[in-house]
Amino acid sequence: MWRLLPVFALFFLTACPLMDSDDPIACTEEFRSIGLEISGDSLTEFFTIRELSGDTIRIGDGPYHYGTTRFYPVLNDGYQRLLQNRSEPFRFIGKINDSVQVDQPFQIGADQCHIFKVSGPTRITL
Repeated sequence: MWRLLPVFALFFLTACPLMDSDDPIACTEEFRSIGLEISGDSLTEFFTIRELSGDTIRIGDGPYHYGTTRFYPVLNDGYQRLLQNRSEPFRFIGKINDSVQVDQPFQIGADQCHIFKVSGPTRITL
């Protein structure tokens, strides 16, 4: 029994119960990101526009590479509190040498723990 105590303690320390609910929710500690795989030419600039406010959101310095695939972040869990229990429209803009090559709409929402994609592309080719 005492051997299992560290396991139970670890579970309770990693859960993030919400105090404003009758039923606590255990969130995972992963950090989620919604992105767009783009094949073809590399973008020289990319950003996301929050359509309700017109704010420009820049996440990261460049694409993440997985082999020959380039993954461009659209939004991440850093915006979970802003979107909690609702969704909003966003636009991902990608440029090559000041010329817009990508203009993709996304609908992104969040629950009590993480953001999630409601709609929008997963991959495109330039």
